[in-house]
Amino acid sequence: MKHIDIILSFDYELPLGGILKSFEHSLFSPTEKLLNVVDKLNVPIVLFADILSYIKFKDYNISDYFIPFEEQLIKFIKKGQDVQLHIHPHWLETTIKGKLFKPSKKFTLSDFSNGNYPENIAGIIETGFKSLTDICIKGDDNYKCIAYRAGGYDLFPNTADILKALYDCGIRIDSSISRGYYFKSDTSYVNYKKVPKLPNWYLSLKGDLRIASNDKNGLFEIPIASKPKGLFEVPTKFKLKKYGYRAVENRGNMIHTNDNIKIFDKLKQLLSSRMLTVDNYTYDLDYLIKIIDFNIKKFDKSDRIILSLIGHPKSMDEYHFQLLKKFVITSQEKYGSKIRFVTYRQIFDEMIMKN
Repeated sequence: MKHIDIILSFDYELPLGGILKSFEHSLFSPTEKLLNVVDKLNVPIVLFADILSYIKFKDYNISDYFIPFEEQLIKFIKKGQDVQLHIHPHWLETTIKGKLFKPSKKFTLSDFSNGNYPENIAGIIETGFKSLTDICIKGDDNYKCIAYRAGGYDLFPNTADILKALYDCGIRIDSSISRGYYFKSDTSYVNYKKVPKLPNWYLSLKGDLRIASNDKNGLFEIPIASKPKGLFEVPTKFKLKKYGYRAVENRGNMIHTNDNIKIFDKLKQLLSSRMLTVDNYTYDLDYLIKIIDFNIKKFDKSDRIILSLIGHPKSMDEYHFQLLKKFVITSQEKYGSKIRFVTYRQIFDEMIMKN
C-alpha cells in the first residue's frame, strides 16, 4: 500500500421517528460542534444531507427546521466543506404532528419502484439532486452534487434502477456499501456479505453488486471501511452496559423494528462486520485504528485505498467528538505522508473527471 485516503463522512439527518426537545437539540447543535472540531483539526468532512426531510418540512411550513437546515449547509459549503446527497424516501409519505413523526412503512427507494413520476425511483432522485444543488450553489457557484449514500445503506432490491437514476443525474460516486455488513428489519434488508475483493471498484449499472464493472461508465464505490467481527469480541450487550456512561443523550426516536425477523437473520446481524464509525460509544481509538490496519493489510498490494468513516451528528456527543479528534491525530502520526483526509469532490476532480 502506497497511499490511503480517508473521507470523514456524516449522515446529516434527524432521528427518523421524532425529536424529544427541538431540531436544534437533535441536529443543528451537534452538527455545529462537529464543524468546530474539524475546523481546529484542519481536515475536511462531508455531510450527506437527508434532503427529503428538508422538502417535507418545507411543505409543512415548519420554518424552525427547513430554514436552519439550508443555512447550515450553506455555511458548511462556504467554509470549504463538502455536502452530498442522502435520501430517506419514507419522508414522502410520513406524517408530522409536532415533535412526533409517523414514518411511512415505505422505507427504501425500491418501495417506490411502481410509483408514477415524480414519486418513483428516478423522480425521487431527481428531486433530491435538484433541491440539494439549489441549496449548495448558494454557498459555492461551482458546487457539484456527485456522490450518494443510500438511506439505511439500502440499495436493494431495485439496484439497477437506483444506480441508473443516480448516474443520469450526474452522480458518479457511491458510498453506501460496507463490506460484510448485514442488516434486516421489518422495513429494510441490506446484505453486503458478497462484494468485490477490491479497495475500490466501479458498480455496474446492471445492478449486480457482487461483481466489479469492467468499464468506468458506472458509479465509483468508496466503501465505508469495515472489519469482520472478531470471534472473541465481548458481546455487544455487555459492552453497552459497561460503557453506558459514554452514550449520547436521547435526541429522538428510531424507527426500525425486528418483531417479524427470523432468529437466523438476527444471528447474521449479530455477526455483521463492524464499520469505521465514531457513533458507537463501545468503540475506542484502538478499535478504529485496527479497522484501518485491517484494510491496509487486506489491500497491501494496491497503490491507493480510498475509504470512508461514517458518523451521524444526531448520535454524537463529547465522547464521540473526542474519539474523532484522537482518530485524526493518531492516524496522521502513525501513517504520516501516506494518509490524506479528503472529500468525495476531491476524488471526483482527481480521478473521475479524467476518465
